[in-house]
Amino acid sequence: MNNSILHQTAKPKYTFHQILEGIEGIAIMIACYLTFFLKPLRNRWGLTKSEANRSLIGDEIVEQPKAQFSHGVAINAPASAVWPWVAQMGQGRGGFYTYEALENLAGLNISNANKILPAFQQPKIGDLIPFSPTDAYPLVFCESRKAMVLGVWYDIDNGTIFNPEEVAPDNCFRLSWLWYVEDLGNNRSRFISRNRLTYSPSFTNKLLFGWLMEPIVFAMDRKMCLGIKKRAERYFKGGENLST
Repeated sequence: MNNSILHQTAKPKYTFHQILEGIEGIAIMIACYLTFFLKPLRNRWGLTKSEANRSLIGDEIVEQPKAQFSHGVAINAPASAVWPWVAQMGQGRGGFYTYEALENLAGLNISNANKILPAFQQPKIGDLIPFSPTDAYPLVFCESRKAMVLGVWYDIDNGTIFNPEEVAPDNCFRLSWLWYVEDLGNNRSRFISRNRLTYSPSFTNKLLFGWLMEPIVFAMDRKMCLGIKKRAERYFKGGENLST
């Protein structure tokens, strides 16, 4: 599968607010490195143990993960006001609502949308969701107004996606990433981001995926959850028509 996709954008310019947010993100990452013993709590940020441990859509893609997190945020807006922000996520689309300055320092060319983008409101299975100007990963499940699941089968040595129906490379990882909108009733909802990962056994992979990446991923994913919450609540409160 070819994971190249062109979503070139102009070189980003950082606002003062984005710089401050980036400093916040770095501070959270540093705090996480200094409190590795709190990793189990971070892995279920925003959720109770029972909420984090329940089975969800897409779990079967990585049945026995070596690393997993389930982050959640309660939103004072109905699921119908949350879903449009989830549906349009991706580089060259609505962005990921996280630390834009940090993403762009990494060369991802992200621009986070503050409005609903009609062109990206009909995601479907097989769509490629871009994460950078050159990398995109397929949707393996999509249920409108409820859930999207990315499935990634990645050859680490070659830097390419491999076919899950073929023999896996010697050095690879498999990942599922669920974005789930849960209706709680009374114009309330919850957004859950669940990531499940397994990888080829090696000291390097265990160090990278088991320790080095966790603070970075936590900080960025937490901000994404809060970014979706802020946008959904603001637009719902404003009474705008979010139907798609």
